[in-house]
Amino acid sequence: MPPSPPAETQPEAQPELPEFTFANVRNDIISGVKALIYDPRCSRLVAPLVVVLTSLACKIIIAKVPYTEIDFSTYMQQIAKVNNGEIDYSEIYGDSGPIVYPAGFIAVYKAIAQLTDGGADIKSAQQIFSYVLIFTNLLAVLTYVVSYVPPWTIYLLLCSKRIFSIYVLRMFNDCFTTLAMVAVTLIYQQAAYQYNQSSLISFLLAAVGMDVYSMAVSIKMNALLYLPAVLLVTYFVVGQSTLKLLLISAIFPFIQLIMGWNYLVPLLNDKYAVHIRWNYINNAFDFKRKFLYKWTVNWRFIGEKWFNSDVFAKILLLLHVAVLLWFLLTRFLSPQLTGEPRVKLITQALKGGATPSAVNKYLDPVAGPRLVMLVFSVTNVVGVMASRSLHYQFLSWYLWQLPFLLWSTGWPMPVCIVVWVAHEYCWNVFPSTSMSSALLVTILGAILTGVWFNPRIWGPSEPISTEKKEE
Repeated sequence: MPPSPPAETQPEAQPELPEFTFANVRNDIISGVKALIYDPRCSRLVAPLVVVLTSLACKIIIAKVPYTEIDFSTYMQQIAKVNNGEIDYSEIYGDSGPIVYPAGFIAVYKAIAQLTDGGADIKSAQQIFSYVLIFTNLLAVLTYVVSYVPPWTIYLLLCSKRIFSIYVLRMFNDCFTTLAMVAVTLIYQQAAYQYNQSSLISFLLAAVGMDVYSMAVSIKMNALLYLPAVLLVTYFVVGQSTLKLLLISAIFPFIQLIMGWNYLVPLLNDKYAVHIRWNYINNAFDFKRKFLYKWTVNWRFIGEKWFNSDVFAKILLLLHVAVLLWFLLTRFLSPQLTGEPRVKLITQALKGGATPSAVNKYLDPVAGPRLVMLVFSVTNVVGVMASRSLHYQFLSWYLWQLPFLLWSTGWPMPVCIVVWVAHEYCWNVFPSTSMSSALLVTILGAILTGVWFNPRIWGPSEPISTEKKEE
């Protein structure tokens, strides 16, 4: 039989293009603007713009705003003593006091001294710190992009007058600790993302993350605020193996030993070596150090006598531990995230660990990076809120996380912007007042409360769409 003739195919109907009218063009523009504010998919487009604008802002500030000397010359004086061979921390000091930071600080500022003629070339030093801020914002926007958050959060990274001052006008060492901690966050986000593809790569990334984390602590020990989050996330990304967690954790003291080798003199144990060693430990890791009331940004409203009391210090410590445990037990370890009952999870960890649940959100390639950012940010800001005192440069510790946390509250974007402006006000009042400090503590507490009460940020594994919420 002859073959049947092929059936006639109807040409596919082409979608009808919208009519070219002013109204349609206007609507397209409005839709594009909304996408650049609310659509997480546009964050990749916004990220380079924010980095470029950071660079431009730094150049303008360096050119137009006078440099302010606070601690930079003291840092350089301390480095000069180290360069002259001094290793006794009790003898390393400058105009504003003795050295109070670990050996990583010395390594960083030694390099800066070499590049700036011992700190005499202020413009070059400012340029270095502008690069630090640019790179910090670059890494920060990457943490936001992989967390799948809307672009408006990324724009806020440009909107702090105080943060630019801390970096390019004051040049505090806090800037380098922050840079390291943003890098640590991004590394652990990648470890969470990679786990289902290669547990070995995830393990190696965790090792690198712990290495960089220890370096951050060696520059300034405020990075210790992250320790609970680092240990928790490490445990998950190494496959819930207690042995692997211990192996990764061993990197931390090893790096501290290497960084502080000259001041710990570990190969000697004579009287002089012991003297040098303990002066380093007591000065660089002084947990009992008192802060001056005149510089406090957060506790001005309580009065100087109460501020200096040991009772107040103990209350803050209890507050820190209590809030952290509350988040740990009710959010970080919730069965909704780990896929396992809390008691079972903790018991398994004490016995050596177990295979992660197939529905563990920390190891989900979509939800995992966002949860790493969330756990790191909450843990750090809980510590900031309960800090003995916040000085103006301490804003750099957490400002890069604040837009993410504001979004994580689930509040409407206009409310988040108002809170951001109020928060910025608190940090730009000098000296701080009872009102500004009380407002700051209230804002931090409200943000943490909002994050805890937002079930959506702790729940779904799919990206959270903000479009409907914001429309």
